[in-house]
Amino acid sequence: MSSSQTATSASASQTSQPQSSSSANTSNLCVELSGGNMVISKRTLIIAAALCVLFTCLSLLAATLLIYREWARRRQTKAAKNWGRKSRYEHRISLMRKEVDMEYSKHYTGYAHNEPENPEMGSDSPVEMRADVRLCEAPAVPALAVDKTKRKNKALSLIFDQGVGVWLPRR
Repeated sequence: MSSSQTATSASASQTSQPQSSSSANTSNLCVELSGGNMVISKRTLIIAAALCVLFTCLSLLAATLLIYREWARRRQTKAAKNWGRKSRYEHRISLMRKEVDMEYSKHYTGYAHNEPENPEMGSDSPVEMRADVRLCEAPAVPALAVDKTKRKNKALSLIFDQGVGVWLPRR
């Protein structure tokens, strides 16, 4: 048995020698890892983790921007629909108002002056009405008749201003 032990130890020493000679050549060596050993350096691990975190944050930011753009487009489309409906009704109403204004102006041309006071009602002076004296009153003067051709041309050059809500002359 002693000879078998020496043969076993000799074969073990022979098998250990090629391993030690192959340890000098690291490209063919497979390293067994235990639980606490690291294969890469700490610097490489930190750089890899930082890049992962950076790319994750950038992708989340990009996804957030895409979601916000989609939400803003939907909101803008909804506002445009509401504005279109509202502007259609406002346009119709403004045309009706213009038509009524033109009808009254045709019907009452030359009648734009103050009616004479009724003597039975008394005076409209501020003293009798117990109101403050009005200093900037202009005397009532009947309106002058305007040439109808000028009036037609002026009426055609009006434009309805949506912001102010009145008809303004075209510039």
